[in-house]
Amino acid sequence: MRRTFVIRVEDKAGAFLKAARVIGSCGGNIVRTSYNRSVDSHTMFLEVAADKESVFERISEGLGWMGYLEDDEEDTILVSIAIPDVPGAVVPVLEILSRYNVNISYMNAQDNGTPIQHFKMAIHIDDPSMTKAVLDGIAEHYEITILDYEMTDKVLDNTVFYMKFASDMKDILSLNESDSKEMMICSNRIMQILDDRGELPFKTFEYVRKFAEFVVKYSGEAFDPRYSCEDVGDLKLHTIEPPCGSTVYVLESDDSLLFVDGGFSCYADDTFRFIESKIPDLASKDREIFITHPDLDHVGLCPYFAKVRLSGTAYDDFLAEEEGRDRYRESNPNHAPYYRISAIIAQYKPFGVDWMDVIGRRKGDGIYENIGSFHFGGHEFVAFEGNGGHVDGDTILVCDDLGLVFTGDDLINVKGSTKEQREFNTLAPYLMQSVNMDSDRARQCRLYIESEYKGYLVCPGHGPPMRI
Repeated sequence: MRRTFVIRVEDKAGAFLKAARVIGSCGGNIVRTSYNRSVDSHTMFLEVAADKESVFERISEGLGWMGYLEDDEEDTILVSIAIPDVPGAVVPVLEILSRYNVNISYMNAQDNGTPIQHFKMAIHIDDPSMTKAVLDGIAEHYEITILDYEMTDKVLDNTVFYMKFASDMKDILSLNESDSKEMMICSNRIMQILDDRGELPFKTFEYVRKFAEFVVKYSGEAFDPRYSCEDVGDLKLHTIEPPCGSTVYVLESDDSLLFVDGGFSCYADDTFRFIESKIPDLASKDREIFITHPDLDHVGLCPYFAKVRLSGTAYDDFLAEEEGRDRYRESNPNHAPYYRISAIIAQYKPFGVDWMDVIGRRKGDGIYENIGSFHFGGHEFVAFEGNGGHVDGDTILVCDDLGLVFTGDDLINVKGSTKEQREFNTLAPYLMQSVNMDSDRARQCRLYIESEYKGYLVCPGHGPPMRI
């Protein structure tokens, strides 16, 4: 078990030592630290591992007694402001700082050969309640980003969410304090990953913000997915493609519906209402859902069903969640922070394993292994679990007599995607380095599908159906 403590430390020698002693005496082990005095001399991230929840409670109590969790009376924030490289352009910013009696403790800017100069400023705000007003005032004139810098020209790619970004996320998503804090912690982790990759942190703010804005922009009355319906043998295939999240498929027989994948949780109500508009007698039909893999953007509709079919490996992922253990994505340091940010933005809530129906379990070492089958609409559907290249538990569903295969994210239709889908699909690889747990294995799965299912109607995890 792990927990991150965002603590307020004294700006003097021995502050970290005191915190470390408290954590060690309670039985915790510090596994990650993030602190930059030049950015904020009072804020430190400490990720702690422990065997029991009671250890975290004692640590929290111990740090609280020392005053580490108290709010500080002053704030120093480091910002980058994109200011046009023309005479007098910086004046509006300086006027705002003067209006709120804000001191500049550091400033750096230089001509970079473009029409824009990035002014880096460390600003000291005596009254924390004025922080949002100062930042909003600047943002009315120029783009402003909260940064993490050493006091040199070198960017230290270890960004933290300060008040402006956290405030924006709260406004966009109506977050509570707990979720806002988790967003800050996870974003800090992504910054450390970017540091290892030698990449600048600016895009992280843009991408996380864009993720949130996508979700809000296309929800409710604005939810208008691309839709198509076609006959596949004696069944109807409904295809629902939201701007972000997985494609949702519905196979319709005379009296039953088989859903394949369920998109993001935040679109669950919208998706179900949309499907009801296309299948008016939906409520009178028996229905079940098959999940190709346990990623968050494929399981949003699961709470609507009394039966959720999936592979044994995918089931184990949900079981780990129910038992308080890390899920597959969380076990990968590159994926964990993106997974948790996604869960917050997509409004994902665990839905339990009681009504999950395990089709079978992978036993061999082939690229795909037959793990079992079930019947729908008089046809046999066979499930083949992959090698875990995309994520453990990834499974394709094949109906040979209909010439139909659902591939999940083992194969996606990028060319057939909408502009919005393509734009959204660029976010995850940046924030989590790769959407695949093992890219070589994932490539094996893609090539296998392209070779084995030529002529089949392929229903990919993202994008519309296609023929190989």
